[in-house]
Order: sequence, then structure tokens, then C-alpha cells
Amino acid sequence: PEWSVMLGGQYEPYDAPTASAIEEAFQRGDEEVQATIDGKLYVIVLKPPMKQQLSSDPTRQRAIQRRPAPANEAAASATAVASPSTEAPAPASAAVAEAPAPAASTEVPAPKRQRESPPPFAVLIFAPGAGGQTAKAMRALQDSALEREGVAVFRCDDHPPGPGEARWIKSSAGCAKNVAHVLAVARRAAAAHPTLPLLLGGASFGNRVVCEVLRSHRAELPSRACNALLLCGFPLNPPDKAEGADQKRPAHLLALPAGVRVRLLQGGKDEFNGPRGILALNELVAQMAATAEVVEVPGGQHTLPAAKGLKQLNWTQAQVNTFVVDAMVEFARLAAAAGGGLEEAGRAERESGALARQQQMRWQAGPSVHMPRHLSTSVPGPPAHGRVAVSSGAEHNRASNGARQAVARRRDAPCDRVTQYVDV
Repeated sequence: PEWSVMLGGQYEPYDAPTASAIEEAFQRGDEEVQATIDGKLYVIVLKPPMKQQLSSDPTRQRAIQRRPAPANEAAASATAVASPSTEAPAPASAAVAEAPAPAASTEVPAPKRQRESPPPFAVLIFAPGAGGQTAKAMRALQDSALEREGVAVFRCDDHPPGPGEARWIKSSAGCAKNVAHVLAVARRAAAAHPTLPLLLGGASFGNRVVCEVLRSHRAELPSRACNALLLCGFPLNPPDKAEGADQKRPAHLLALPAGVRVRLLQGGKDEFNGPRGILALNELVAQMAATAEVVEVPGGQHTLPAAKGLKQLNWTQAQVNTFVVDAMVEFARLAAAAGGGLEEAGRAERESGALARQQQMRWQAGPSVHMPRHLSTSVPGPPAHGRVAVSSGAEHNRASNGARQAVARRRDAPCDRVTQYVDV
């Protein structure tokens, strides 16, 4: 029998080992069987309606089907297995007389297989905002572009909170139930991908939660968890409130210890930036003990990758989406390169002086457009306002704080090319 799955509007066959495992489970009468395909764990449901669903996200499903072998092949196979013949073969003329005339072929050529995602190199554990659900646009990017780039995603909102867990208790980001939920999802991610590094990330309120998880509960995370955070849309200041109205928000970042690496992917028009815009976050980064950077998303709003005012910036939403994905994938690669030992790698860097060299940057000619090195070639052409402000501990932050403020004051200056930074 042939087992196949719906891909691109056509049923395409599973590879032989997977099909064999599915058929064996089907013959045993199992209701489902697990299969690893392209590095991802799937559940194959064998009771009607038969389907393939992603283990980490059961809402992602595809129809499957079982096509019995053609009758003449099945009969020949059964005969060969049941009683190997020791008699001379029947004359050819008899075989022709007894066999029915073959039917005209109606087989449609198999369609070309679509480009498959590479095996993942890292797992992003993503904590949603205060509403408890990842924004649709971010979810779409994660399920398509991120996974195509090799980043598997485990969203907390795809896993119902268990006993002693919550998503979320908003009065206290670091409360035990919030932390327990993130830890539980991290353990599931580690079980599904036991050899891959795990990266904590989130959006809005979820950022505050994962900061507390990594700061206070690092020892409870799986051993492959990186000492790094990918924060999308940090809610620094409540909208329509005076700057500094809620001191608990900046405290999450300031309390992160040295050795933690943080990327803050922040919209230039994020409603939670505060009265002075993204400048306030840049100044806060300058005070952090952790190694941190702010990557500004051109026109980005709080629910990234949503953006506005792009016509004035001569950007499109598609370019913003690419910018966001590239920034996330690049940081995931940085974390994955060190695996679960990012803290040890950071110590080795500091001892060798490599970190000191990385802290020094020079700006190549052109007005102020500050983007990670790889992004300088990912989003060519239109005038850009994306930039990155880097900190590597309070001492370096204070030394470069004035330069970053001067850069931020030029944030609306027009530009006709992308500027990159390089290590010196």
C-alpha cells in the first residue's frame, strides 16, 4: 500500500521507511503513530479522518491517504509469500490467455516536490503578550519564514497551562504560575528536540515573563537552554503614561546579569516606547549589565511585524517582514553557535579580549542607518530607518551612550543607502 500526504494540492508519497512504519501501525490497529519528517516530530492519526499533525502545534494538519496496492500486484505478492513455487512456470501462451487485458493507463505523473524546510538548528520558545495569544502576523511569520530558515517554534499559547501554571497572571510577570508555564513548554520543546539549543523569546508582556524565567530560574530550564533572550516589542512604558510611570518594566532588563545576551527587536512606532520614542529604550540599554542591543524595526508597531507610515519611509510591509525574520534568525544563530553554554562562551570571549573588540564599531560612510551586518544586504534599495544600538555591560554602555543619543537624534534624516557596522 502507498501512504501519501497532501502537499500543494496534491497527494505525495511518504518516503519508504516512514510509509512502512505507518503501515505497520495501521495493521496493528493503532489509532496513531509518531514519525520524524525533515527533523520535525509529527503525529499520524490513523482513524478517520486520517491526518498528519505537527506534534508541537496540533492545529497544523494535512490530510493523508492510504492507497491499496493494485490487485494483480497484491495477489502476486501474496502468492509469493504464501507458497514459493517449485513447479515450472506456466507456458507464456496460457498466462496470456488467463490474464485480463491491461487497462489503459490513467496514472498522472507525480508532481515535483516543493522545497522542504531544512532541519532546525534551534528552537524558539515564544511567550505571547498579555492577551495570551501570539499576534496573527507574527504567528504567520514563525510558521512560514522562520521554520524555512531552520528555527522551530514552540509557542506557549499552543500549550494549555497545566496544574500550577497560568498564561498570564498580569499583576506579576515573574509569579510562580507564569514561570511554571514557560518552564513546562521549554521541557516539551527539549523533549521534541533533544539535541537542539533552546532560545527564550516573547512579545510584550511575554518578554517580561521570560526575563524573570532566565534571571531567577535558569537552573530549572533544560540544559540546552541558551543564556540569551529574543524580545519582540518590549513594553517599556504604558501608552499615554508619563515616562517611568511603571518602574517594574525597566527593572526586568536592568536585573539581567552579565553573561546574558539580549536582542530587543523594537518598532520605531511602538506605542509602548514612551513619550520620547525609542530613545528611552536605547538609554536603558546603556545601563544594563547584560550584553544587549536594540534593533529598530522601521515603522514597526507594538504587535510586530505590523508597521505603519511605510510609504513615507519608502518601505513595504514585505520588506519589514523580511527585516524582522532576518533579525530573529541571525540572533538564533548566535545563540545556537554557543548552544546551552552561552554563559561559558561569553566568559571565554571576555578572557580572550574578543568581546572588547566586538564592542568597538566604526560607521562606514553615509547618514545614520544602523542595521545588523547581515541585514545591510537583506533589505537593499529604499531609504531605511532601521538601526541597532549595542551595549555590552554598563561600563561600555556609559562610554558609548552619548554617541547613541546623537545617532537617535538623527533618526529621521533621509538616507539613500544602507550603512553597516563592522568589527575593528
